[in-house]
Amino acid sequence: MKKLMQGFRIKSILLPSLSENYSSSPSKSLISWIALYSTASQKKAIAPKPHARNSILANYLIGSLKFSKDKALSVSSKFPHCETLERPEQAVRFFRGLGFSDAHIRAIANSVPRLLFADTENTLKPKVKFFQELGLSGPLLGSFVSRTPCILYCSVERCLKPRINLIRNIFESDGRNRSIESVNDDLFKTITRCGRIVLARHTLESNIQYLKSCGVVGSQLSSLLCRLPRIFSLKHGKLEEIVSRALAMNFTMGSRMLVHAIHSLSCMSSDTFKVKYGIYKAFGFSKEEIDLMFRKSPYIFGLSVETLRRKLEFLLNDLKLSRSVVVQFPGIMSLNFEERVGPRYKVLEVLKTKGVLKKDPSLSRAMCLPENKFLETYIQPFQSEAEELLLAYNGQILNT
Repeated sequence: MKKLMQGFRIKSILLPSLSENYSSSPSKSLISWIALYSTASQKKAIAPKPHARNSILANYLIGSLKFSKDKALSVSSKFPHCETLERPEQAVRFFRGLGFSDAHIRAIANSVPRLLFADTENTLKPKVKFFQELGLSGPLLGSFVSRTPCILYCSVERCLKPRINLIRNIFESDGRNRSIESVNDDLFKTITRCGRIVLARHTLESNIQYLKSCGVVGSQLSSLLCRLPRIFSLKHGKLEEIVSRALAMNFTMGSRMLVHAIHSLSCMSSDTFKVKYGIYKAFGFSKEEIDLMFRKSPYIFGLSVETLRRKLEFLLNDLKLSRSVVVQFPGIMSLNFEERVGPRYKVLEVLKTKGVLKKDPSLSRAMCLPENKFLETYIQPFQSEAEELLLAYNGQILNT
């Protein structure tokens, strides 16, 4: 009771104007007091917190690493109690000594600022040494670390070694009996293309097992891992969704082409795929024809929307090819039209017009031959038409 009375007396002392003025003009006095209290609260709320921005660290980042003022203030605000630059200077000297550029160090500091205050001996050096032993050094190591700086906080024994060994085992057991140098080369390419692949062990293991259950094994699995490692870092449900989309287009588990469908579909969103699918439909292809073309050549959907539309326009409207020819040979969509498809098609048209061929040439064979073989097969044997054929090949007749 005594404490309660003391508290009451304190409040009465603090708010005399309210008790004194309320009786004479209760409405105005109360409103004035509430407004005064509200203004004082707002000022207190917006008042800058002590040490909210560390000018010592900010000035160092601007002067030494060429940070912009805004970036420097943003990073330094995370360390309001920093009173010395010993750790940041030590970290920067360490990274520069490894051959990292200032751009690499800025990326590291901006992404994971606490690395500026990491223990160089116990935190940074062991991880760097591990990656150096894998063959990463200098600017290449800087590029790798700056893209995935949090990797420097991973335990070498509990995290990095097990996951690197898991990836290495995929390459060693793919049935190609490769040398250690070849295996290490693929390992090197994999982790530099997608450093985060070593950050989530369970995701990596789960996706490897799932792809194996789909029939993607041996050299197919190792090739996919090396060429597009980010697939292995996808959330498991996302990978399953990609496989489901492939199966919906009549790919089968265990098919040698399934891995190519997975690769192609993983490189675009489902919305982008629908747009490209719609372009084929707009040119008159049926769903069955589009699915068949995709099963034959999954990378035909890898073209940009504009390139896809332009190539279909050229094939169907300019060259007057039938849709059935494109369905039969969808790989033509992946070829260079200016340097290969157009010139070779013109040569074939001249030969058919002259009637010098015993049968119509195979379009797919003619398009896929190396240049010297194409010349030996379709130009050199026809001496009387050679000049006209060469003109066609160089784009001077049969304008497209």
